[in-house]
Amino acid sequence: MTFRTLPTREECSARLAMIFPRAAFDPVHANPLAAASVVALIYVGAVAPEQSPVPDDQVWARPSMCLRMSDAVLARNSDQDRTAWREAMLTNTKKKVDDLMAQWGVRAEHWYADNSRETLRDETFTRWLDHGAIRERPGLPTSSSKPRWALASEFADLFAPTLTGPALEQTIEAWRSTHMDPGDRLRIATAQQRDQATHAVRVTMPDGSTRTLEPGTASRILKGVVEQWAPARLHDPVVLTISEPSRKILVADAAVLTRLGLTIDQATLLPDAVLVDIGANPVEFWIIEAVHTDGPISDRRRDDLLKWAEEQRIKPETCHFVTAFESRNSQPARKRLKDLGTGTYAWFLDEPTRELSWHEIAEGPA
Repeated sequence: MTFRTLPTREECSARLAMIFPRAAFDPVHANPLAAASVVALIYVGAVAPEQSPVPDDQVWARPSMCLRMSDAVLARNSDQDRTAWREAMLTNTKKKVDDLMAQWGVRAEHWYADNSRETLRDETFTRWLDHGAIRERPGLPTSSSKPRWALASEFADLFAPTLTGPALEQTIEAWRSTHMDPGDRLRIATAQQRDQATHAVRVTMPDGSTRTLEPGTASRILKGVVEQWAPARLHDPVVLTISEPSRKILVADAAVLTRLGLTIDQATLLPDAVLVDIGANPVEFWIIEAVHTDGPISDRRRDDLLKWAEEQRIKPETCHFVTAFESRNSQPARKRLKDLGTGTYAWFLDEPTRELSWHEIAEGPA
């Protein structure tokens, strides 16, 4: 058989929390014992197809194989070692396991005591069964002591170490859509919305109104731009647009843009914020990029935005550009300050009273 790549217990714990948010499910779905079980079942190769029939050589596991896993055993992760430990455990003979441990030169220390078996079997596995996350060996009498458990293959796929970032989130969402009922999905959505609201970034606009941005460093940088940089730098600032990854442009901003006859290509051009200084003469447009990972206003980006301004009948000389970072010491700043476009500014959240100007030196006296 081909063994799957092993995730860490920490990664399993984090992913279980994503799949079964604690605010929406009983903690036994995703507690440390559950995370240890995912690792152990993948270690021994107890992963079964979603649908019957199961192959004749399907590996099944006992709860004890999850409880008696240890860091020392997990470190022995060659196919040969994984097979040897599984076969020793399947004999259900303590001496076989002790002999293997002695042969490996490791102490037989377990993650959990045997009396945790009922908790794992009767609570975590039972609840996972309700969602098709685990399979029970078909045709096995309830009283049988033979191994009977295996992760369902599509559930095990969610713990692949190579699956990360947006692809992981999309795969988890796809799994939920086919393994959870509408009530469960609504509970998850509600819990996520409440969590989002708890950690959201609230920005006070120059007119005193407030807007809520999604959690994250980029939103905190934008909050600083609106609440600290703009009042200090502009005569009479107005926030024209603020965009976020999940909301390319706020509805209220879209209405303002339409009233002004302005259009922005949301797919390629939309900056993080556009502020207008209506107290300047002529009115000035300040285009902001908040850099948490990448995307400063480079020469090319500046030129694209100036071309957009001309198309909107905005005079290029009234356009100004600011790349905002969390700190001069932040990794994005150290990496991207060299890419700042000429004629633009940089501002740093942790030094709000200063800004960096990157302009050509005016021709002076000979």
